[in-house]
Amino acid sequence: MARRKRLEGAAQRWAGDAESVWTGMADWRAAHPKATFSEIEAALDERLNQVRARVLADLALASAAAAVAGASGEERPACQRCGTGLQARGASDRTLLTQGGAEVRLERTYAACPTCGDGTFPPGR
Repeated sequence: MARRKRLEGAAQRWAGDAESVWTGMADWRAAHPKATFSEIEAALDERLNQVRARVLADLALASAAAAVAGASGEERPACQRCGTGLQARGASDRTLLTQGGAEVRLERTYAACPTCGDGTFPPGR
């Protein structure tokens, strides 16, 4: 339930981000009245890629795999090697590059299997 509320809050941010794309593009177009189609497309893609990166980060961090530290019992991801519930081993940052070229920084919990020692980041992936 808490995850759902976080995503609802994120959806409001996404709406604001999208609105800033539209107003930003209107301002950009007014400042570049002779821009070619390709230049307009590049300016739009740059803005949309930033929104896309934010959405991707929010969705990735809302997954159950991102929350090993607070998980217990059946909620805890299982080790892919032996099936034992993973245990949190601290948070780490990971920077990914989206298809649109925007960087996304994710802080995820590193998890390890207490039985076989296999570790994953993010857990379950």
